[in-house]
Amino acid sequence: MKETFFSTEIADGIFLISVTNKSNIAMEELVKPQKATANSYLVVGEEKALLFDLAINQENLWDYACSLTDRPVQVVLSHGHVDHIFYLNKREEVWLHPDDMDMVKNGVPGVNEPTHPCPVLHSLNEGDVIELGNRKLTVYHIPGHTPGSILLLDQKTKLLLSGDSVARRLLFGVGSDVKLEPFCKKVERLKKIDFKEAYSAHDRCALPKSHLNRMLQTIEETQKNGKKMKIPFVGEFKTYKYGKETELDYCDVAIFTSQKKDKK
Repeated sequence: MKETFFSTEIADGIFLISVTNKSNIAMEELVKPQKATANSYLVVGEEKALLFDLAINQENLWDYACSLTDRPVQVVLSHGHVDHIFYLNKREEVWLHPDDMDMVKNGVPGVNEPTHPCPVLHSLNEGDVIELGNRKLTVYHIPGHTPGSILLLDQKTKLLLSGDSVARRLLFGVGSDVKLEPFCKKVERLKKIDFKEAYSAHDRCALPKSHLNRMLQTIEETQKNGKKMKIPFVGEFKTYKYGKETELDYCDVAIFTSQKKDKK
């Protein structure tokens, strides 16, 4: 069955956008903890709106997001991975952290091609504030999933849009020299931030602030007791899973350990 768009207002003026191939299913079922999904988020202010990530592999994501508001929409990327920049070449300008700009422009060898034509890329850095009109979002930069991974905190609703940085599935350090200890310290600092819950790019369920502890505990367990895993042409990882995917406190961590050299 063809996937169709749906949206739900998860906080005042903030919409989760995703797709489903199920018909006549209640929203309560769609937003339960489950297997990985693909989600973008629309944040609407009085003057303009913000689409966080192009994370759904359908060209009409932009049109669907724009149909939810009469304000002009700007695109912000949580990071530069291929599953967050679908049809980026159709956009005129986007905002992201400068450390992921090269990844967006030139692609990742063996994974995706350079973006062509590439839109104008605007920088967002730690502490920047995005003004939408009676609505402000603060940028937090947490290198780890990628060097330029960012999160957005909506000051109005205290909701944290976390991309792939605060999530039930953490892939750490692929193709970068980002260290695990500084990442964990930045996650630890998030505990001091006034936010109620977080939403990630691959789950539709709200993550409580206590999930930060679950992430850090699972990272520690991965380092101590994680299983080794190899992915061809990517490298070696240590992995560990806590809980069941249908439970909220599920956490699946994969930490990149070394580059794998494959014969062509």
